[in-house]
Parts: sequence; structure tokens; C-alpha cells
Amino acid sequence: MIYRAIKILMFSFVICVLFLSGCSSFDADAVRREHIEIYRRTISEKTEKILSDSNSLCLDDCIQIALQHNLKIRASEIQKRIAKLEKKVAFSYFLPSVNLNYGYTKWDHQPKVRFSSNAVAMHDKSVRDITWQIQMSVFDPSTWFMYSMHQRGEEIAKLVTEYTKQMTVLEITVMYFHCLGLQEIEKALTSQTTAAAALEKQLSAFCDEGLVSKWQAEQAEVMAVSRRTDLHRTQYALSQTKADLLTAMGLSPLADISLEVQTPLNAPQEPLEELIAETLILHPQLKIADHEIAIKKEKVKVAITSFLPKLIGFANRTHSSDSFMLFPNYWTMGLAGTVSLFNGFANINEYEAAKEHQKEAFIQREEATMALILEVVKAHLNLKNAREEMILAGKAFGMSSKHFVEVQQHWQEGLVDSAEMLSVLAEKDRTQMGLMNARFQLQVTTATLLNVMGKTDIEIKEQEHEI
Repeated sequence: MIYRAIKILMFSFVICVLFLSGCSSFDADAVRREHIEIYRRTISEKTEKILSDSNSLCLDDCIQIALQHNLKIRASEIQKRIAKLEKKVAFSYFLPSVNLNYGYTKWDHQPKVRFSSNAVAMHDKSVRDITWQIQMSVFDPSTWFMYSMHQRGEEIAKLVTEYTKQMTVLEITVMYFHCLGLQEIEKALTSQTTAAAALEKQLSAFCDEGLVSKWQAEQAEVMAVSRRTDLHRTQYALSQTKADLLTAMGLSPLADISLEVQTPLNAPQEPLEELIAETLILHPQLKIADHEIAIKKEKVKVAITSFLPKLIGFANRTHSSDSFMLFPNYWTMGLAGTVSLFNGFANINEYEAAKEHQKEAFIQREEATMALILEVVKAHLNLKNAREEMILAGKAFGMSSKHFVEVQQHWQEGLVDSAEMLSVLAEKDRTQMGLMNARFQLQVTTATLLNVMGKTDIEIKEQEHEI
């Protein structure tokens, strides 16, 4: 009965393989159209569901959404799960392997041997064999070191995921403050465009009455057109930056979002030496480099094991349908070993190469350390410069605002001409935008320094409203 069931299963398997191989096909155009349709629907539904839960998003909201939906983070998490599974695969080499083999042999003539003048049968005309094979490594040090390498690989995958999240948070932070800066510039340009249009209308009326020359009225017109052009340019840039922000958050770039201002980031106040020391302890890149060195050391040990013998124990349980066998069920057990005596010095060269790779890993860690120290120094200097620029921009805007109020009053009294008043207005607008840009740069440099130090917060925080 068992043999009949096995024959039926094998026949069914062969039929299925032939059927699938004969019917398999690939329609590239249909696959592309199907993917486009499904992707459009899913991305639109996901974006609508997430954004419909909140009227406006702050920085923490954007970071939370990105940590859950950013494609780079999702890919790194998949790699982390793969590394964990590969470690389990490496552990399986410590366990015995059990296989079930089935064999069916049929001769066209029953096997016989000549015995004197007669022929004596050796086997049945058809024979079926079922064998349980049990095998286990008894001595193979390479499996120990390979498992240790996969342990370090899993830890590296976790660190890579952490680093990917930190870089994503930095990307979101930069684009968030860029959007806020552009929004403030848009508000200022909108107000300036309205003021420039009113001034253009006023000077045009003065020109009709002969109070100002025609070129002065045209100057006001040019200024109004310039403000409208700047406003449109800023609106285009804001739309592009919001699209980039949505993409980084894993949402559709075609959606529209409203951003609210959140409390600015707090920059580290410690001296540069303490910032560098903290960076060398916390940064994921150096932790990854440490694990890479550990893996290279394990590879050296693996290379050494190629000089050692390998022992494998095995046990087989066989059942045969051959009626000529005295014992149709029997065990075979044993121990098999192998050792490499000469393979063209390949094992020696592999060992030397493994040691050189280990030295290379040490050098790469030193390079990463020096690069991070340099990045911390640069980020710290950029932060100091951004603070000074913001102080300067604030004073420049305050001075230009006072100057504009004074000149505007003199212009209304007829003490200065329109050209001077327009020039002062343009200077005030320039300093106002400079102040907004300085605030944006301060937030960006703060986020950059925190990221370089490996202190970017990647924890999902609870908000007062759900996202």
C-alpha cells in the first residue's frame, strides 16, 4: 500500500511539473499595466488614510510616518530579517540531517549469475528501496566560526537599520525646515507683492498727474513684476520640496500637506572634544566597523580549519523489497573523515589572504574614525557660523526695518523720491528673507551635528493626535 501511494505521488509530481513548465508564460506589458494600476490605487489609499487623520503635520509627525513607511527603512528591515534567518541556517549545521530516499529499479531480465551449468537469480526483476539517512557533523570547527560570523552579520544588519533610520530622520528634518522656510518666504513675498502692486498703482496715478516721472512709475511696475516672479518661483520650490518630503515619508508626492511650526531643535552645548568623544562611542558606522573586524577574525579562524580533519557520523536504515535478501531491513552506521594533505597551497594562500583582509578592516575603521572626527569638527563650526549668521541677520533686519519706517515717513512728506524709497524697501525685503534663511540654516546645522554624532532620535513618539 505504501509503495502504491508513493508511485501515485511521484506520478502526480511529474505531471504537475510538465503542466507548469508548458503553461508558464510572461506578458511584460500586462505585468507593467497591472503593477501601475495596483500601485496607483494603494499609494493613493495609503496617503489619503494617513493624511486624513491630521489637518497639519509637525516635525515629529513627519518623522513617525517616515519611520513606518519609508522604503529604504523597510528594505533595511527586510535585510535584518534575512540576516536573522541566515544565522538560523548556520545553526542548523550543528543539528543532524535526516533524509528519506526512495528508489525503484527494474531490469529487463532478472539478474542472474552462472553457477556451474545453471543460472541462479541474484535479485527480483524489480526492486524498491526506502532508506532513512541520518548524518551529523562530529568534528568541524568551521561550522562554529561560520555561526559566529552570522551572529555578527545579524548585529550589523540591526546597526545598518538603525543608521538608515537616522539618515532618514535627518533627510526629513532638512526638508521639513526647508518647507517651513519657504512657507515663511512665501508669506513675506505675498505681502511684498501686495505692497508692490499698491505702490505701482499709486505711482501710476502720480505719473498721470505729473507728480513723478514716467520712468519712476515704470520702476515701480518692474518691482511689482519682480515680486510676483519671486513669489511664483518660491511657490514652485515649495511644491517640489513638499513632494520630496512626501516621497521620503513613503507617501504619494501628488498629495498636499500643511506643516505647522514645532519647537526648534536644541543644539549640543558641550565642548568640541566632548562631542568627538561621544561620537566615537555612539556612531553606528564605527559599531559596524567593529563588527566587520570581528567577522574578519572569524574568517581567519575558518581558514585555519582547512588544515584540520573533518569527521561526520552517519546511520542509515534501509528497507528493500528484494525477496533474495535475508534481512530486508538493516542498519548501516559509521564514521567518515577527511583531511586536506595538498591542494596546491590553496589553503595556505587563503589563510594569508584572510589575515590581509583583517588588516584591511582595521585600516577601514581608522579611516571611518578620522572621517567622523572631521565631520564633527565641520558640523560644529557650521553650527557656530549659523548662530553668528542668525544674530547678524536679526540685527540687519531690525536696522533695515527701522530705516524703512523712517524713509517711508519722509517719502510721504515728500522729502525723498520714490527711487530711494523703493531701494530701501528692497533692502528690507532682502534682510527679512536673510533672517528666515538664517533660522532655517540653524535648524539644519543642528540636525546635521546630531546626526554626525549618532544622536539622531529614531524612536517613535506618542503624539496628542494619532497619525
